[in-house]
Amino acid sequence: MTGKRVAKDPAAGKKKVLKAHAKKEHPNEKIDAKHKPEIKVKNDQPEINIGIIGHVDHGKTSLAKALTGKWCDTHSEEIKRGISIRLGYADATFYKLMTPSGTIYSANPSDGEIMHKRVVSFVDAPGHETLMTTMLSGAALMNGAILVIAANEKCPQPRTIEHLMALKFAGVEKIVVAQNKVDLLTREQAMESYAAIKKFLEEYDYKEAPIIPISANFGANVDLLIQAIEEYIPTKGYDPSLPLKMFIARSFDINKPGTKTSDLKGGIIGGSISQGEININDEIELYPSINSGKTITKVVSLSTSIGPITKATPGGLIAIGTTLDPSVAQGDRLRGTIVAKPKTMPEPTKNVNLTLHMFDRMLIDLEEKVLVKTTDPLVLTVGTNTVIGVVTKSDGKKASVVLKNEVVAEKGEKIAVSKNINGQWRLVAYAEVN
Repeated sequence: MTGKRVAKDPAAGKKKVLKAHAKKEHPNEKIDAKHKPEIKVKNDQPEINIGIIGHVDHGKTSLAKALTGKWCDTHSEEIKRGISIRLGYADATFYKLMTPSGTIYSANPSDGEIMHKRVVSFVDAPGHETLMTTMLSGAALMNGAILVIAANEKCPQPRTIEHLMALKFAGVEKIVVAQNKVDLLTREQAMESYAAIKKFLEEYDYKEAPIIPISANFGANVDLLIQAIEEYIPTKGYDPSLPLKMFIARSFDINKPGTKTSDLKGGIIGGSISQGEININDEIELYPSINSGKTITKVVSLSTSIGPITKATPGGLIAIGTTLDPSVAQGDRLRGTIVAKPKTMPEPTKNVNLTLHMFDRMLIDLEEKVLVKTTDPLVLTVGTNTVIGVVTKSDGKKASVVLKNEVVAEKGEKIAVSKNINGQWRLVAYAEVN
């Protein structure tokens, strides 16, 4: 079941979202009710976040394009260098269809009679060694993942191992492997690559993960990859009674230069809800605060790439329109913060005590065993927040770290620990907050 398919372009939906925001009445404006624009609201939000991870230049962004119709590398430096630098985002709707030739999976509903559909958000993570901390911040958003492995290269590559270990500590149990670039190999070479991938997955306790040979550039077997995603990575239920917690991965200002002060719209924050739910007109707080006091704002809109929604729940990527000064949201300035109801999260801190779990298997290529020692500089990834710190006390199993910036870390929360090794920041451990 191979061949070309026409993917629905979520970028068009995104334009509609921005347009809706631009037209929406600001809470401080007084507009005659009969002149208020009509906004069509949908409640069909994405159900799940699936990461696209793997070593640099193995075809992650090309696969995201094949699945969603969107090229996620839009930053000028990404286009110039030909690699992903930021986390990329795109949504797709997958369908299970009944056709005259049987059941197929597709992103094109016109292929047959719809038996089932699911809206999925994809997080395209960078694979370059210098951007490992960016990938780790994206792991906090992932409910499942596609591990992309180029069939024309030796398996595993360094970032392939680190990305898989990142999923492991983040609690991502369900992955599908895309054995990409099989169009560059003979059948015998592809089978050798398949065997190497299978062995690698068994070593890291992912032996049940399906492996789908594909060519992202030509769209070959993408339908079979969609089938594997739909059958192997289920949507998880959620408990609406749990307190709201949302990790922020993006923030931006939608106002165009020259907009009148009276027409300004509040800052937009985007990310994924890990628990609880959020509704329009809810009062929310940002942790850590963006100033010396509390940062409390109001939810004035909720959107996905499909369009506005009235309530947001765990799963998928959500954009929240707020009453925040738009200047504080520019250029992802709020990335790494947590959204919750006021007074429901621990106080931000610059001092954390950790129990360390070293990734010895991942560092076997190094000549000496890596330890976290006193005075070591570290990079900690707490949710979507990445912070620099210095170890003030360590016995190799536990460590106290003083951070440059404040974080919100709950007791028992798992965080990623990266250390500079030979000029590269390497993922060396995960830690639990004491």
